[in-house]
Amino acid sequence: MDLLWRELRPDEQVSLDNLAGQGPTSGFMQSQFWARFKQTEGYDVTRLALLQDDKLIGGASLLRFPLAGQPSFILCPEGPVLPWGEVAVARRALRELTGIAKEMPNSLGLRIEPHLPTPLPSLLRNWTDAPTDLTPSDTLMLDLRLSEDELLAQAHPKCRYNLKIADRDGVEVQVTQDMSIAHDFYELLQETSNRTDFFIEPLGFFLGLLSELFASNTGEVFVARRQGKLLAVIVVVYFGRRATYLYGASSSADRRHMPAYALHRAAMSAARSRGCIEYDMYGIDAFERRDHLYAGITRFKKQWGGTILTRIGARDYVFYDRLADTLVKQFQMNEQG
Repeated sequence: MDLLWRELRPDEQVSLDNLAGQGPTSGFMQSQFWARFKQTEGYDVTRLALLQDDKLIGGASLLRFPLAGQPSFILCPEGPVLPWGEVAVARRALRELTGIAKEMPNSLGLRIEPHLPTPLPSLLRNWTDAPTDLTPSDTLMLDLRLSEDELLAQAHPKCRYNLKIADRDGVEVQVTQDMSIAHDFYELLQETSNRTDFFIEPLGFFLGLLSELFASNTGEVFVARRQGKLLAVIVVVYFGRRATYLYGASSSADRRHMPAYALHRAAMSAARSRGCIEYDMYGIDAFERRDHLYAGITRFKKQWGGTILTRIGARDYVFYDRLADTLVKQFQMNEQG
């Protein structure tokens, strides 16, 4: 078995995107457009190709945020892109990838997050559970191979009723890639954050994100209005087989018109027209705990039906020798201080 990791060439970018986008175990955070976005945020990004007998069979986008020489983990969100069903190939590829990550400056370990279903596969038994996930480990997936009528048939009656309210009340949905929506979206997002106690990124994060999504035609903003008044907004990312509902915001005063339902119906239709076969609601509480931060959005998302997916979450391969050296140096600095 002739396996080789090397830096991804410019002419291989689209091929790796196709591999990452068509497989169920990876996602848009392994794409070239996400790599460009993270670079604008200050990350060092290394894009690698995995070849077997000179054929591209996988790859990895590795992210490192340089903090004035401070040690940190190398991140591989929604990846690496590997033939996970071929255990011997995947095991060797992972072993060699950890070696590459260890050679990177100030690396304490490698954090990966393939969308593998539970239970944890044996080839990851030496990887520890990461203290935080990079993307939600529990999500709700809708099958866009179903027609709109079939999707609505599997939805909860309340969902269908609320869609009728949106139609009756004259909620109109606009799809845009115009950056002028960014500030209106952020104002609604701040209002939603105050209402639900969700943390949100600063405006600059969303300006950079939307700019890259629009420029690469990999995302759209869906805007719901009634009588010209802005009611709600969602951001949807398209990548290969999957459309992902990434962000949403709504006005507190006009939720009775059910704009969120109209937005998702429109987004699923747009995703289907782009060739996507699944719509990722992106994050739920699978246990439906009343006091969970996701309680409200879980109730909303589950009204659409679909399938709950539980994944293994982020896993760490820790370079313990590096970690020990870092702790010793930190202890010595504290003693000197």
